[in-house]
Amino acid sequence: MQLSLALDPTPILPRIRARLLACYGPQRDAFRLDPVSQLVLAIISARTRDEISLRAFERLARRYRPWSALGHADPPAIEAIIRPVTYADAKAVHLPRALQLIKARTGGLDLAFLAAWPEEKAMHWLEDLPGVGTRNAATTLNFSKLRKRTLSVGTHLLRVGERLGLLPPRTDYIRGHEIFMRLVPNAWDGDDLYEFHWLMKYHGQRVCTHAAPACPCCALRDLCSRRSTDIRKAAAAP
Repeated sequence: MQLSLALDPTPILPRIRARLLACYGPQRDAFRLDPVSQLVLAIISARTRDEISLRAFERLARRYRPWSALGHADPPAIEAIIRPVTYADAKAVHLPRALQLIKARTGGLDLAFLAAWPEEKAMHWLEDLPGVGTRNAATTLNFSKLRKRTLSVGTHLLRVGERLGLLPPRTDYIRGHEIFMRLVPNAWDGDDLYEFHWLMKYHGQRVCTHAAPACPCCALRDLCSRRSTDIRKAAAAP
């Protein structure tokens, strides 16, 4: 982490959020899916662009609502509906298995009981389902009507977090979630984490992109360890 961050008494995540709010505006959503629907969408959307995964989710909902029908569907039929999401074949296997396991463990397809559980316990319960993992578990708990206090950490948050010096190089989803959650102010609730996720994701999509980050117009450029490294390299060049 940069020395400038260590010397600044203001916690880093509120500083980041304040700057990104000035760029992208508030990210608050009054409408939320029920937890099972959000789980289905989370599994579909992993490593897939939002517009593609949302269309696939809508097609799946038209065919298999209530979701109990999806629990009995054949993977090839599911794959045909959710294509072209990334890893459609694997997701088509995970979706019915996850719903079958939820029903076997709870007697139905209702995850509302997780509202009363501590976030860590709820995360572990969901992570044990096929095709879920840390990112999808956090997305289900935070994005749904549960509004739980946990942060969904996907590829954009990992990339931006690493460039800002918040995460070590090549941090995975599990470690990234752990580190980000340690940096979250105690005063932040689930809606604050939801907003922070979308601010960071938009920044990763529009400015701090994978291949060609637009560093000169980045609102976080003075906090960025990647930019500091580039400046040092340029100064040392003959």
